[in-house]
Amino acid sequence: MKINFVKEVLKSGGHVIGSEVSRLPSSEVPNIYAAAGLDFVFIDMEHTPFNLETVAALIRAARQEQIVPIVRVPQAEYAFVCRVLDAGAQGIIVPRVNTPQTVRELVSWMRYPPHGIRGFACTAAQTDGQAVGLETFMKAANEETLLVIQIERVEAMSHLDEMLSIEGVDVACLGYMDLTIDMGYPGQIDHPDVVAAVDRIIETANANGVAPGIISPEMNVLEHWVSRGMRFISYATDAILLQTAAISSEQQLRSICRQTNLAPSQNMASANN
Repeated sequence: MKINFVKEVLKSGGHVIGSEVSRLPSSEVPNIYAAAGLDFVFIDMEHTPFNLETVAALIRAARQEQIVPIVRVPQAEYAFVCRVLDAGAQGIIVPRVNTPQTVRELVSWMRYPPHGIRGFACTAAQTDGQAVGLETFMKAANEETLLVIQIERVEAMSHLDEMLSIEGVDVACLGYMDLTIDMGYPGQIDHPDVVAAVDRIIETANANGVAPGIISPEMNVLEHWVSRGMRFISYATDAILLQTAAISSEQQLRSICRQTNLAPSQNMASANN
């Protein structure tokens, strides 16, 4: 059974960084993220059309490349949680977690008896095809699986202390766009009430041994909140990273062409003559 080094680093007080797969359902994406040195790949099922077969292939590619696969399920339901874990996910992200009861259910669904109610399935996807004893497998699955809950609603803020005190929560991840919308300040991450709410998430998480986390496509937002204590950090998506690189390359090449006073189309015409 693989050690979940993301969970280990967070437990030690360190930072982990990853990026999302949301547009390009190719096994090459986890490979590229691993080669870039990222700690985890965040596979999204909430805002994508990805089915379980696609997600399972992405998980398999990530495990082969020694990068931790973490799946955001569409919502807090046993079937979603159990199936992605059986497919080999080493962690789950759950959106819109608003009550202590939901947290307790999530912890129970993720763990085998006597610590939970997860149905048994020792799949090759979880063991990477290796023979593993029953007790060893169940113990490792219970201990190594990461639980990330997203704080995205005012209701969640009202239950924050109790939710984060429940054993089994590893990361309290800010869903800042949804939270600002629910607070009545859409997108206003710098609004004093929003800043106070996020600071409270960080403080409450730290007080309970839970890592504060954030998902954002904006580097300046990440820089600000990492400096204030965020440690589970997911930046951008596969499509955003590709688009950013394409724009940067295009701008550099246009600049090179301008410096030579010869546009690419003129170069092509000259070559054809």
